[in-house]
Amino acid sequence: MKLWYSNKLLLLSLVLLLFASCIDEDNSNCVQYSVTPSAVDSTGKAIPAVVKGNLQAYLFINGKFDRIVTSEVDGSFKVSYDGKAGTASLVTIGKTSADSVNVHNPIEGEDIGNMAISVLIDPKSGGYTLPSSLYYGRYDYDSQQARSKPVDTTLVMVNKPIILRVVVKSLKETFGDYSDYSVVISGFRTTMTFSGEITGDPIEYTPEYVYNSSNQLVTDPIRALPTKKGDYVTVSVYRGNNSIWSTALDENGDYVRLKSGEDKVLIVDCGRKTIFMTVKAWDQYTQEIVIP
Repeated sequence: MKLWYSNKLLLLSLVLLLFASCIDEDNSNCVQYSVTPSAVDSTGKAIPAVVKGNLQAYLFINGKFDRIVTSEVDGSFKVSYDGKAGTASLVTIGKTSADSVNVHNPIEGEDIGNMAISVLIDPKSGGYTLPSSLYYGRYDYDSQQARSKPVDTTLVMVNKPIILRVVVKSLKETFGDYSDYSVVISGFRTTMTFSGEITGDPIEYTPEYVYNSSNQLVTDPIRALPTKKGDYVTVSVYRGNNSIWSTALDENGDYVRLKSGEDKVLIVDCGRKTIFMTVKAWDQYTQEIVIP
């Protein structure tokens, strides 16, 4: 019995030695690379220090979860694996606060197309909480790229959430001076996969609003995941429980869709015969009109 146990320990030691050999030595089957997240995100803005210090990195081999990769002192992620296994994908996810999004912990063998994050639900209201931040990066390495020396690369992190406001012109002039108007924004989803795809259930947001010095209704900003492929943003205005109008088209007759990191405003003029949305960058709009 003791001899059998000793043989098992010897076999385990040999396996660990072979694995260490793949990490420490250069050979045709061993893939080694180093991934360093960029200092700025995809929009050119600096990534907060709290995010850089708390990035989670997930290694997928041929699209299946293999293990979590811990960062080095310099913030890089070192990956070593048997190149005969196929393609390796390193997915990095970071956020600034615990109340931003819920990050799913994958289990071994789980598909990269499964859920990575989901927006949080407010325990009091039962509604969805706006994601305050979500940084995402993915680096794919094909074993056919294996070289004699480790490869160093920089991974550009994508600031996933969008920021969106709605401006409604001539609302009171067209429909009356009432206090029970509301703006409903739809076309967003609840989750994102490890592959970076938006999915999940539809979400509607009903932001608070004010009237600016030009008597235009301006909503508070919402933060959401970008629109899913094939989805589009719809803006509806209600008086009480009754819908006054709804539109999803811009001035060119195209559906409105938002990409990662965009900060936009949708401007609707109720005084027009045909109601559509004009899409502008928020900073462009603020240059044209003073917001109190």
